Amino acid sequence: MKNIVFCFSGTGNCLKVAKEIAKELENCKIVSMVKMPVFTEQYDSIGFVYPTYFWGLPKKVIEFIEKINFENNTKAYFYAITTYGGFAGNAVYQLYELLLKKHSIKLNYGQKLKMFSNYVIMYNMSEKINEITKKSNEKLIPIINSIKIKKNNRISKFTKAFEFINKDFIKKVSSMDKDYTVNDDCTGCTICEKVCPVKNIEMLNNRPQYKHHCENCVACVQFCPQKAINYKDATQNRRRYTNPEINYMELFEYNK
Repeated sequence: MKNIVFCFSGTGNCLKVAKEIAKELENCKIVSMVKMPVFTEQYDSIGFVYPTYFWGLPKKVIEFIEKINFENNTKAYFYAITTYGGFAGNAVYQLYELLLKKHSIKLNYGQKLKMFSNYVIMYNMSEKINEITKKSNEKLIPIINSIKIKKNNRISKFTKAFEFINKDFIKKVSSMDKDYTVNDDCTGCTICEKVCPVKNIEMLNNRPQYKHHCENCVACVQFCPQKAINYKDATQNRRRYTNPEINYMELFEYNK
């Protein structure tokens, strides 16, 4: 039987997870959640891999789940993995609830995976990339083994406060790009345009311009080789991070 993993990834962590799953499941393909596939084939398992944004789902993931048609796959095994740096909140439960509400589909298995925390807008990131990456890789192994045997688990909900925080983020996220700045170190290399998963950046006069449908994944900040892109004046002197196993061209090919 065929398997499919839907993935949303800005700086590469979730794509790395999806690739590891695809290695272990037979006949498994990875599809970006920024696309809306013609979904007519039947699958043995359907997975979702996505980051936690403000203790809940990214806006693009919500839109994807709401719009996709699972009509031919109601009997598939459904699972989800959310990656997070600090606390995952309701990021799994929210997807469980959305699948049930929009499609009358039960999420069979949901898990949270702590990975390198890279929301550079709020803090300077750790220098322990190798150590943290090694731990997350180790924790991913039993999660994938559970998916292979089609394990079921209970999806728990945390306090409703997380819902309000996430909903507030979803309301304002599209226009948050107004606070991104581009300094004179920009060389017009177009990497930021390529890595933006939602095509929110367009190069005009050899400089990135933001189009106000941002997901605030900060891929543009993290991948810029000159550190020319920043958020307000908060990030200039902070470290940068992208998943060490995923380069910008792979993300570009995956999302285009």
